[in-house]
Amino acid sequence: MTQPPQHASIERPWVRSYPPGVPPTYRFPEVSLTRLLDDAVRDFPEHAALAGGGVALTYTELRDRTSDLTALLRHLGVGEGDRVLVATGTTVTTPVVLLALWRLGAVAVPLPPGRERRRRAERAVELAGAAEVVGVIGSKDELGDLTAAGLTTSWALDSSDGSWLAPRRRLRLPRPRRFVRGEGGAQPLGAAVAEVASAPVTRHGGPITPDRPALLVPRWRGGARRAIVLSHANLVASTFQARLWVPDVQAGRERVVVCGDLLALGPLVLGWLAGLLAAASVEVVPSADAAGLARTITRHGSTLAVLEPAAVAALLDGDNGRADLSSLRVVLSVGAPLDPQLARDLERRTGGARVREGFGVAEAGPITHAQPVYGRTVPGTMGLPVTGTVAIVVDPDDAGRLLPPGSVGRLALAGPQVAAGYLDDDEATAARLVDGWLLTDDLVSVDEDGVFTHVGRRDEVVTLEDGTLVSPRRVEAVLARQPGVVRAGVTTEVATGRLVAAVQPGRRPRPDPDQLLAACREQLEMHLVPAHVTLVDELPENEAGEVARDALRELLAER
Repeated sequence: MTQPPQHASIERPWVRSYPPGVPPTYRFPEVSLTRLLDDAVRDFPEHAALAGGGVALTYTELRDRTSDLTALLRHLGVGEGDRVLVATGTTVTTPVVLLALWRLGAVAVPLPPGRERRRRAERAVELAGAAEVVGVIGSKDELGDLTAAGLTTSWALDSSDGSWLAPRRRLRLPRPRRFVRGEGGAQPLGAAVAEVASAPVTRHGGPITPDRPALLVPRWRGGARRAIVLSHANLVASTFQARLWVPDVQAGRERVVVCGDLLALGPLVLGWLAGLLAAASVEVVPSADAAGLARTITRHGSTLAVLEPAAVAALLDGDNGRADLSSLRVVLSVGAPLDPQLARDLERRTGGARVREGFGVAEAGPITHAQPVYGRTVPGTMGLPVTGTVAIVVDPDDAGRLLPPGSVGRLALAGPQVAAGYLDDDEATAARLVDGWLLTDDLVSVDEDGVFTHVGRRDEVVTLEDGTLVSPRRVEAVLARQPGVVRAGVTTEVATGRLVAAVQPGRRPRPDPDQLLAACREQLEMHLVPAHVTLVDELPENEAGEVARDALRELLAER
């Protein structure tokens, strides 16, 4: 394989499509992530910072709660480079935990995502062992799952009770009789904080340099586990790129709602961290609380939203149709492809909000492309490379050969948000990060104007009988939104190469395969409509908790 070209030699036609106010390049500050909090406290100390689950903090209070937790973690012996498993979910506690760890130069290891709790806990234990985590902070339920899966750490903190965050109640917390490290059972986080509240304040070893690791992001592909090492510099760059993409963001005046897994990169970086950078008032809503999302937007008067596609769909369903969503100005969909029709429906429902998709990979923490907020968009595409990012399409078998516009090839990326490599995996790092380029597993195309279109991951793209490459995820997204469908899987038929689908039904209403096919015909191009849809009790999964398409093909062939 020849080497990819030099960055400076790459033409960047996408810059011509940037709307006014979005710079093609930017000098990203060389600071740690906690500098974002310090700046917000300096400029907007009493401004509402973070809310969710009945807890609300100003920026000063957020700093103080972070300091309280930093003192506890230091008491536990956490220092620079130590790794801590974080399983706190979508709560106000999560940002406080992350900020406290980053203050100390420690590394947060987020709980791996997944639908099935047992599998997720098992993967977390595997990752914790590989990363040599020193402790775990999480809700009672998550800690129970992790313990059952075999997790053992020096200490564990139960974050289920968030009352310690409330400033007026903090000093009235009951003090435990003793706080002992390394003994069995998790300590309540609030009580543990109260126990060390009167301890002398000591400073840590010094400022955290931007090149220090901040997150270890797990990824399972093809049976192999990798942990992506994202530095403070990577995440600061992604945070600035997200804010620059919405040029009319006003510091201290935005109200942001984030709905999704706050430990996933999209909601974490594009939602909370970008909100922190803008000193916005951020409200966090768990992905399962669709009704709560609509109420939050109405009550909060949210101006910006970062949502998973399922949350976008939920805003248009049922009683949510009566909620006032007119305050929304920009909605960014993350985590999976967004049906263009859903985007148009939400734009009408809000009275003109700009509903846009972002695209990224975990190794680029997480944004690389986005549809322009205030410019021409091409529905169903990834959009343009964001500020400071260079993207090319290369031959899947030869990264040194650039492909012409319109050809489908492998996506290669360069930019300040790209990680330096994988934890303890020099082979994977050398194979994927070459001469400053990240060679992704994604197949894409690009047009003459620099608009990129995602075809699918190399390990999931299927080839139809006429040779067309398609991604099953677009079909699965349409099927999964239909009433009565819990989950959908799409693959190709063994004998004919046609697309076929299977859906896992809920209890009620039981979906009708003919109606599901009719929905596909309405929302997809004809070559993406499955030949038939089969109801199955359960879809086979791979190690990453995703649909195992080969196993699904065999399952459907037996029917």
